Amino acid sequence: MQNFIFLTVTYFGPLTCSVITTTRKFFTILGSVLIFRHPLTTLQWTGTLLVFAGLSLDSAFGKASKQKISSHKNGVDGTGRTDNIVNNGLVFERDLYEQTYDKLKSA
Repeated sequence: MQNFIFLTVTYFGPLTCSVITTTRKFFTILGSVLIFRHPLTTLQWTGTLLVFAGLSLDSAFGKASKQKISSHKNGVDGTGRTDNIVNNGLVFERDLYEQTYDKLKSA
């Protein structure tokens, strides 16, 4: 099991690993309720529904933000020229400083 978690984090990232782990726990609880007839309180059902809603929203809208990040990696205008140095969606202050310095130097 630990190898699976390590490989998932390595190849897909910690967010995907967290979603997979949460989904597995969700279906384990749901299976326990359905197969073994373990009762859940109203608060526990609310939590279960919130987990299901969160996973559904992540699968529906999670890809839109990932596509936005990848478009920034290739340049904002799509030409491959990057005005901001972007690494995994993060702009580093040092890179912005160097770009500003280069623009002022060339002007």
